[in-house]
Amino acid sequence: MSITRIIVIKIGSNSLVDRAGALDAVFLHAVAGQFAALKQSGWQPVLVTSGAVAAGVSILGLSERPAGLPERQALAAIGQVSLAHTWEAALAKHGLVAAQLLLTHDDFSVRKRWLNLSDTIGALFAFGAVPVINENDPVAVEELTVGDNDRLSALVAVQLGAERLVLMTDIDGVYDADPRTNSNAKLVPVIPQITAAVLAAAGGAGARGRGGMRSKIEAAKLAAAAGVTTTICHARSPTAAVRAAAGETVGTTVLGHGNRADARLRWLAVGRKPKGQIQVDAGAAQALATRGRSLLPAGIVAVEGRFDRGDTVAIISPTGDEIGRGLAAMSASELDQIKGRRMDAAAAILGHALPKAAVHRDNLLILMRG
Repeated sequence: MSITRIIVIKIGSNSLVDRAGALDAVFLHAVAGQFAALKQSGWQPVLVTSGAVAAGVSILGLSERPAGLPERQALAAIGQVSLAHTWEAALAKHGLVAAQLLLTHDDFSVRKRWLNLSDTIGALFAFGAVPVINENDPVAVEELTVGDNDRLSALVAVQLGAERLVLMTDIDGVYDADPRTNSNAKLVPVIPQITAAVLAAAGGAGARGRGGMRSKIEAAKLAAAAGVTTTICHARSPTAAVRAAAGETVGTTVLGHGNRADARLRWLAVGRKPKGQIQVDAGAAQALATRGRSLLPAGIVAVEGRFDRGDTVAIISPTGDEIGRGLAAMSASELDQIKGRRMDAAAAILGHALPKAAVHRDNLLILMRG
């Protein structure tokens, strides 16, 4: 894609509604003003918006979100109309055109759909429109769901090769402890790299949404692997998105790793869900993360899940960190038989010639470096 200054902005359900649980049109108008400012400064903004179910709850006057999946999907169908119209009106007041896109995970995992989505969004940019994206909740079944809009926004940012991802929420950023229960909790301004310890310290979901701080940190980790810098900040902080785009200190910044990965690796490692995990020893983890090596059977400690050749797998270090994702050159059954073995011994066990590596470095995206 020729346009490179892309910023993806995600806003959660709790931030989009007022105290009564209805969509806050005044707030949406203020956010739309930030989109206009970003446009004027040379950015191409993309909006990932939650709030369809919350809007449906408000429209029907329900006291709480129902627990059943069909009921939540029905509420999403009811609320999505109002959500899209409210964003359309807010953006129009600032001279911007809204373009609605409702996505499922297949739009990222199926290569043709991934490429077509990129082309469509590129055409929307050419028309001067602002993509307004949400998951297609009413029709998504478990195997087609992205999971939550934090992950969806990361997938969009990675797919488009965005420079910035901004996750706007109802908290100032990432704290070193839960600020709701610990008055001494301090805001963490910068996270150079997301480790298993950082993820373990995150909490659960919010009252109206499926996300939470953990899902935001997980999304930021995916984005960082493809060179996208993420800002997690309070949605109601004035001009938060504009300041984040300018590189100012706002909320918590999760740094991207070096250059943005090429499009094929982005699709391979982030667009597709991992079918299993490969646990590696310390030597293999270091070789992968610091020296750009391929993963050989000798460095494998354990294999989890059921995957075939060509499936995407997660590579896990001895500390429990996911250090990379890549394309498995052998099946889970094959790797389980030859884990810890040198290539010649592994070939003898399986009785046939082996590929050059269990996961070749050309088919591997490193999530953690160093």
